Amino acid sequence: MIEASMRIPPNYAMFIPSAIRKAVQLPVIGVGRVKDPIQAERILSEGHADLVGVVRAQIADPEFSRKARENRADDIRLCLSCNQECVGRMGLNRWLGCIETPATGREQVYGVGTLKRVAKPKRLTVVGGGPAGLKAAVIAARRGHKVTLLEKEERLGGQIVWAVRVTNRAEFGDIVRNLLREVEQLEVDVRTNVTADAEAVLAAKPDAVIVATGSRPDRAAVPGADGPAVADVTDILSGRVTPGKRVLLIDRLGFHEATSTAEFMAEQGCEVEVVTQTLYVGQDLGVTLDLENWYRQARRLGITCTPNHSVLGIEDRVVTALHNYSGQIVKFPPVDTIVLSVHRRVDCGLYSQLKGRVPELYRIGDCVAPRRAHAAIIEGEKAGRAV
Repeated sequence: MIEASMRIPPNYAMFIPSAIRKAVQLPVIGVGRVKDPIQAERILSEGHADLVGVVRAQIADPEFSRKARENRADDIRLCLSCNQECVGRMGLNRWLGCIETPATGREQVYGVGTLKRVAKPKRLTVVGGGPAGLKAAVIAARRGHKVTLLEKEERLGGQIVWAVRVTNRAEFGDIVRNLLREVEQLEVDVRTNVTADAEAVLAAKPDAVIVATGSRPDRAAVPGADGPAVADVTDILSGRVTPGKRVLLIDRLGFHEATSTAEFMAEQGCEVEVVTQTLYVGQDLGVTLDLENWYRQARRLGITCTPNHSVLGIEDRVVTALHNYSGQIVKFPPVDTIVLSVHRRVDCGLYSQLKGRVPELYRIGDCVAPRRAHAAIIEGEKAGRAV
């Protein structure tokens, strides 16, 4: 396995340098999902290698080595091993990047160590505590602005907090952990359980507002999706909806949202079938080297994969689809729960209400256009620098 994803345990390959070291008289380097200095020190102390190679962890945090020397392991921006912007981009012959660190691979655009503090700090309100809002708050606070972060839920992190409920995706939560560490250090004024309407935001008389209010599922995209037995993936992962025994998951995205939710439900004892219009279930997982390992897990859990079917609608717990190649209309047997992994619609009402009423107004993340976490991080960085 090369560049193992978060499905593979850290130090997964250490048996190889350990065996080689016993057979040769040369220094041996050990590599393989080493995420922090504590892991590296343990590898050395246990005699598995003479040196430890750290690659993706230094892509995520270029200051990895310096922070390790200064005994600041808790400050290191941990690599997620998500492979989305490093391995995934290199595999497509594009410049290397990082889902957490926009400057990686684009140092000429962002610069290195060039985040200058402002001469006149502003009062900034960031609405939305997902990855976009958190990143914007961190960058703006590092520049010296007085930042208040408002979040309607009890905890920060946006949709990412639900992803960690999937056993083999838990490390994705490090993206939030890393940002929360910085938010705490920078003394950002965080307020949760706050429903921020326009008047409440304006009452604080901010000099600038960044809106990162996210998105919601576009159920209108699937006729009949407003039925009583239909839920969204976030409904399932958050625990708002408990799926029944037989579940049909409609996947229109081809990425972790569907495959991880299917895995989560199957682990709870559900009989899960995933239907998608693409050539195979989880088509985009191939880019991040997750595909093979997910299919192994899916087979172990008894997940049924049904590709090449375009869903036409839902009625009385029955899904009707079109087989892409034959044109045959297929009616799937009735199920207890139908779960949607579909595109989302922007939640930009607050932005529209504030437009023209504050000196500076920015909109970032999913409330611009629903995408993946890396886009939210990039836009948060840009907005934090623009204030």
